[in-house]
Amino acid sequence: MFLARVGFAAVRKTSVLSVVSTLGKRFSHELAPRFKHVGKRHKGRVPVRTGGSTKGSTIEFGEYGIRLKSEGVRMSANQLKEADAVILRMMRPIGAKIWRRLCTNVAVCTKGNETRMGKGKGAFDYWAVRVPTGKIIFEIGGSNTLHEKVAREAFRKAGEKLPGVFEFVKKNDALRVGLKAIKETGNQINYLETLKQNPTKVFGNVLKSKLPEYRLYTGRKR
Repeated sequence: MFLARVGFAAVRKTSVLSVVSTLGKRFSHELAPRFKHVGKRHKGRVPVRTGGSTKGSTIEFGEYGIRLKSEGVRMSANQLKEADAVILRMMRPIGAKIWRRLCTNVAVCTKGNETRMGKGKGAFDYWAVRVPTGKIIFEIGGSNTLHEKVAREAFRKAGEKLPGVFEFVKKNDALRVGLKAIKETGNQINYLETLKQNPTKVFGNVLKSKLPEYRLYTGRKR
């Protein structure tokens, strides 16, 4: 009877601890995805935006942000964690919020020193993320007592923990589309309506194909 009680207590204690740890992971910010199977990838390269894309280069949630100004780099989860801790240390006393715009989704695998070539890719080492030029890393805001000087100092300290050169941006600052290319924020152009007013030959045929007299004979058997 004594052994049965001891065994039951041990099982119960383990299950409670596992539930608490699971809930802690569920409601906390994680820089690494919770995948049971880690897919190994090629080293790859940081994408270079040659088409003028501005995705991820504007502030969406907060008032101030830190943006990558230099060439694209690969950041590890530990580096982002250190920068995140520096910002949180300065934002907690004033009640400001922080938004994290990156997710480490690249599994980096390494091998030991003086290892022969071949025999597989190697064991998983850490999680990383590829950051292109002009990408927002962190955003802060949500507090009336947050001053611009405090935000600049927090991002300056965070930038020392990360690879690359960064710049301080505000809500309506110009967009960065390259190392030296800056795009002013203006009125958005509806390219579809502009093309409808002066359609090309191919797009004109697409518009005509949607008319009733053309749709009447679509799918007709010969």
